[in-house]
Amino acid sequence: MWLDVLRAVLYGLLVLMLAGIAFVGGVFVAKKTAKEPFVPVVEEVAPEKRKMARDLIEVALAERFAGRHREALDYLQQAREQDATLRGLNYQFALTHLDLRDFEAARSAARASLAKDEETSNAHALLALIALEQARAEGSADAVREEVLESIGQSRETDPLNPMPHYVVAEFYRFAGQPELAVEAYRRALERVSKSDSIMVSTVKAGLAGLRLHHEADSPPLKLQSINGIHPPEQLFFGAADALLRGDQAAAADYLEQARERLPEALFEALMQDSFFQDYLPDGIVTLPSSDVPQP
Repeated sequence: MWLDVLRAVLYGLLVLMLAGIAFVGGVFVAKKTAKEPFVPVVEEVAPEKRKMARDLIEVALAERFAGRHREALDYLQQAREQDATLRGLNYQFALTHLDLRDFEAARSAARASLAKDEETSNAHALLALIALEQARAEGSADAVREEVLESIGQSRETDPLNPMPHYVVAEFYRFAGQPELAVEAYRRALERVSKSDSIMVSTVKAGLAGLRLHHEADSPPLKLQSINGIHPPEQLFFGAADALLRGDQAAAADYLEQARERLPEALFEALMQDSFFQDYLPDGIVTLPSSDVPQP
C-alpha cells in the first residue's frame, strides 16, 4: 500500500513537471520565432502554421493527461501537419503511443527523438520504460533487464539530474518483486524532481521581474494563460504577483495556495524566496486560508 502511494505521488509530480516544461517550451519557441523569423538551416514554416501547431500540441497534452490518448494522438498528428519541425514532437508521439500500448510505434518515435538529439535523456529513459511495459504485457522482468538498465545508464549519463530514469528503475524493481530497491529509486527520483525544475524557476523569476517593471497604477488585471481551463504552475505565481501589485492579498494567497498544492515543497519554497515576494508579500499570507487574510 505504502509503495503504491509513493509511486502515485511521484508519478503526479513528474506529470506536473513535464506539463510545465512543455508549456514553457512552447512559449520559448514562440518568442524565439518572433525574434528570428528566418533560419536558413531549417525549413521555413509560416508563423500562423507554427502557432497553430503549438496550440494543437498543448491541446494534445491536456487530452493525454485526462486519459484521452487517441484524441491526444489525433491532435499531435494535426500539429505535425502544421509544422513537422517543432522540437520535441517525436517524444510526445512516443509517450502517447506508449499510453495506447502500441510499443513498436512508441519505440520508433523515441528513436526518432534521439536521432534529432531532442529530449535525449528522457527519450533514453522512455525506451527503457517501453521495454518494461511491453515485458509487463508479454513476459517477465528478467527478459528485459539488460535492455532497461542500458537505456537507463544512457539517460543518466546525458542528464544526471533527470528524475525520469530513476522513476523507470523503480518501476522495474517494483515489477521484479523487489520493493525495497523500488522505494530507494523512487526516493532518488523525488529528490531530483525539484532540482531539475530550473526551467520553471527561471521562467517564474523572469516573469516576476517583468510584472514589477511594467506595472502601472491603472493596469488591468493580468489575463492568465490556461490549458483547458487549468493554469500551469508558473501562471499561478504570475497571478499572485499581479494581485499583490493591485493590493488584493486574498487573491494572491489563493493563487499561492494552489501553487503550493501542485508543486514539490522545495521548489515552491525556492520560488517564494524571489525578491518580488520578499518585497510585496506580508508575513503569513501563504500559511493562512484566503478568507483569513486581512484586506488592505
